[in-house]
Amino acid sequence: MNHRKRTARYAALTVITLATTIFASTTGAYGEPPSAPQPPSSSTDLSTVPKEVLKDPEGTTRQVVPQQPVPVPAGTSPAAPSAAQAHAQGVEKVFTADSIGTLVVDQVLPVGEGSTVRLRQEIDSVPVFGASIAQMLAKDGSLVSATGSLSQKSQGKFTTTQASDAVSATAVKAIADQTKTAANKLAVAGVKAYWYDAKLASAPDGKSVAVPAFKVDVKGDGNGEKPGRYAVFVDALNTGKVLDSWDEAMHLNRVICDAKNTRVDLDSPVDPTECGTSPGFEATRVEGQGAVGVADVDNIFAYFGNTEGFYSKYTQLPGNLTNYIGGDTGDGHGKALRGTVRICATDACPYANAFWNNDHMAYGAGVTTEDITGHELTHGVTQNVNGLVYRSESGAINESMSDVFGEFVFLTDTTNTCNTPANRWKLGVCSSLGVIRDMRDPKSHRQPDTYQGTYWATGSADEGGVHTNSGVGNKAAELMVDGGSLNGVTVSGFGIEKTAALYWTTQTLLTSNATYRTLGSALNSACKANVKNKVKGTTTADCTQVANAVKAVKMPVLSVES
Repeated sequence: MNHRKRTARYAALTVITLATTIFASTTGAYGEPPSAPQPPSSSTDLSTVPKEVLKDPEGTTRQVVPQQPVPVPAGTSPAAPSAAQAHAQGVEKVFTADSIGTLVVDQVLPVGEGSTVRLRQEIDSVPVFGASIAQMLAKDGSLVSATGSLSQKSQGKFTTTQASDAVSATAVKAIADQTKTAANKLAVAGVKAYWYDAKLASAPDGKSVAVPAFKVDVKGDGNGEKPGRYAVFVDALNTGKVLDSWDEAMHLNRVICDAKNTRVDLDSPVDPTECGTSPGFEATRVEGQGAVGVADVDNIFAYFGNTEGFYSKYTQLPGNLTNYIGGDTGDGHGKALRGTVRICATDACPYANAFWNNDHMAYGAGVTTEDITGHELTHGVTQNVNGLVYRSESGAINESMSDVFGEFVFLTDTTNTCNTPANRWKLGVCSSLGVIRDMRDPKSHRQPDTYQGTYWATGSADEGGVHTNSGVGNKAAELMVDGGSLNGVTVSGFGIEKTAALYWTTQTLLTSNATYRTLGSALNSACKANVKNKVKGTTTADCTQVANAVKAVKMPVLSVES
């Protein structure tokens, strides 16, 4: 696939060990005279209380942990949306040097007795792409921590938020030029006004300045490997100028799809793999219907149910998986988890992979396994929770989250005959692909088990090594579950139940441009939040092991402001 060359944004970062906690009292935001310090028990403004402020290497605040939870103002409801909005102004003061737009409640995600409330940044009622703050709230609405990334400056102003035809034409031409394909093989799937901030979009060496833009979703050419789906940002004030673009199709290393071995054109601008549409395929098995006798169909029907059951039991995903990521194609079967099996590409039959494409799954023959299913459905969860950008380190974390939850789905299914001690942590086992990754031993498949260690990818290939550098996150999760030693650090495992809860809370905290540095800090913060919110019996001793696992894989963390 031909893409603009990119370099991994944080490939040269040095490892930073989380310093001894330093509580800095920050006052006088916006240049106002410092106010008198208030006792933690009475102050309702995050900017005025003693706290730990953690920053990325560029000096931007990414996480703030008050010494004591910050209570909601008197008369404010402790309910999550109201409490979060009440905390928003104090949070904004700490995360931005100047007042840039407003914070608006976007999602409420239960975490034990408390919740994570995700707020998006808007400027003049237009969202800033990738800009969000995840507030961790206790049961009483008090603020336990805030994690996120906001735009630090803005330039320009929208003259209109309605995109012209020229915006779509510019985006299509850009992808046509990048992929060396005809423009008539591409189609615009959607256009939306956003403020574009290069740093928040994980652009290499991007600066945090938000400018008016239109995000254009382009579907089409994937060079026969997968159905292409691209994000293109077009300058709203110069509609002939592309600000950024990347490939958003989320998939395993090889793509596999099948519908009775029908050959489909994966480069078609109209998705030919969707279940329940034309030119897609009609439903073969629906809810309430018994087995149809086709192994791939019946296996995926069961694995969809198992994955939904896993998320229901081990996480606090709002509602259920079907409602959260399912799709309704108008075929009369309503909103559902949808997947098409046994598809072939025009030049490959069987098609050796599986992929998540925005709202449905597709498989080639023989890759309909439980871990692959959990992996791909988790791409849908990540897409809806935090939207981790699919390139560089944020893309590697995106892939790792899918590997982690996909393997957890598999390991907790005691009825799966492939779930044996010998197959533990081996992704793709029992599929026609064979083992493609090993979370216990990433190096056996040329993945790093250590941040910037052996096999760490630094080039532009694979969107900056998203399928390679995911090995670091995978090894950390394996150590938390089973324990072990790496790089001179020993970890005592605490099982799948607590680890799954930890990773779910971490999902709710991450921002779309998260790096391994952010992940390292978020894992530690999430564990502490799970202790406070009484999630799955998590203890402070477990949090010591989380910190050990982060150190064992040499995952960097945010530095503490002195």
